[in-house]
Amino acid sequence: MNSTAWLNRLNGLIFYLLLTSVVGLAGWLSTQYSSQWDWTAGGRNSLAPASVAVLQRLQGPLQIKAFAQDNGLLRAPIRDLIGRYQRHSDQIELSFIDPDREPELTRKLGITRAGELLLEYQGRSENLSQISEEALTNAIQRLALGGERWIGFVSGHGERNPEGQANHDLGSFAAELGRKGYQIRRINLTEDSDMPRNLSLLVIAGPRVALLPGELSLIEKYVEEGGNLLWLIDPEPLQGLEALAQQLGLSLLPGKIVDINAYALGIEDPAVALITQYPGHPAVRGMDQISLFPHAAALELAAPEGWEAQPLLQTLDRTWNETGPIEGEIRPDAEAGERPGPLDLGLAMERKQGEKTQKLALIGDGDFLANAYLGNGGNLNLGLNLIRWLSGDEQLLDIPAKTAPDLSLELSETAGGLLGLAFLFLLPLGLIGTGFVIWWRRRNL
Repeated sequence: MNSTAWLNRLNGLIFYLLLTSVVGLAGWLSTQYSSQWDWTAGGRNSLAPASVAVLQRLQGPLQIKAFAQDNGLLRAPIRDLIGRYQRHSDQIELSFIDPDREPELTRKLGITRAGELLLEYQGRSENLSQISEEALTNAIQRLALGGERWIGFVSGHGERNPEGQANHDLGSFAAELGRKGYQIRRINLTEDSDMPRNLSLLVIAGPRVALLPGELSLIEKYVEEGGNLLWLIDPEPLQGLEALAQQLGLSLLPGKIVDINAYALGIEDPAVALITQYPGHPAVRGMDQISLFPHAAALELAAPEGWEAQPLLQTLDRTWNETGPIEGEIRPDAEAGERPGPLDLGLAMERKQGEKTQKLALIGDGDFLANAYLGNGGNLNLGLNLIRWLSGDEQLLDIPAKTAPDLSLELSETAGGLLGLAFLFLLPLGLIGTGFVIWWRRRNL
């Protein structure tokens, strides 16, 4: 073999060695560095700038547990959505749990549907059933804001205790608020000369003993200066809070709400009011579960000047405010001041205080958040929604859904018929004709 042949072989060997090295190097670089371009209409596969900004606030790992069966159709959308977040932050960890294999853990963590997410961050957690960028980003921001929002519960008058475990107390609800990142504080108005300045929200939860005039003055001053308030109002008496009700233009209808509709759900107590529909208000946004209100009061409001008011919770038809004993056969009596439903059971009030918006929620019942009733229907979710709205969390981010302009094709009947004719007849005939022409030409060559 002459030198020219050896040189050609050597050149070929060097070429293949270099080619293999380049391919291997490109493969290695692809594992170290990544670049992506989203060319979809509206950037459907990219996070909004607001979502990216939220991820930059994370100061530790965010664990996301998805409760979904081992089904590609169920897990793939979750993996795709979380993957967008993971491309911008290495703090996010995703794991899947099959609820069929872990039923006890699923019940313990309050998971109610397949595909639900559990977010855990720095000792706080939140369940998320709506899988969308807006819902997930807002949940992450709520967890990241933990420790910055204080909720004060007025105490010292037999109110529902946020640390108590009795049936009428709010211990379970307050514990859930703690897991969401809120700080809970009991406020004794006889010991404090003024309201704490760092309060995001004040809660009055059904006092059983009348407040002293000085205590009432502190609450009135707090409201007058723009403080947010959640007032859980049990049927009369108002226990010294009549002046606050007058300040807000609030009055209570006599008696308790009776709801005949409850019998359809197997509830034998007619004094349990059902709420099945919610207005388009941020305080009840996303609510789609029935909530139950035992022994509730109907509210009326003549909002003072400067306030905007809107009903939050309204009873169904076949309800009224029963002024007599709830026993035996009962029916509405107009002469006794009983009015037919729908009745207002919850009201929202807002007004501008400088650059701040003051928010109040007046609910004619405190039992729905009590330990004995918190797990019924959507009571817990309703309570959380109210707290978020009152403390400003419902206005975190508004991230619109991203859709493509060409996801559907709309054709007239004529155009659809012509298109079907073309695919069913014209296209097959064209292929057959083309084949016949090719056969004919080859035969005559």
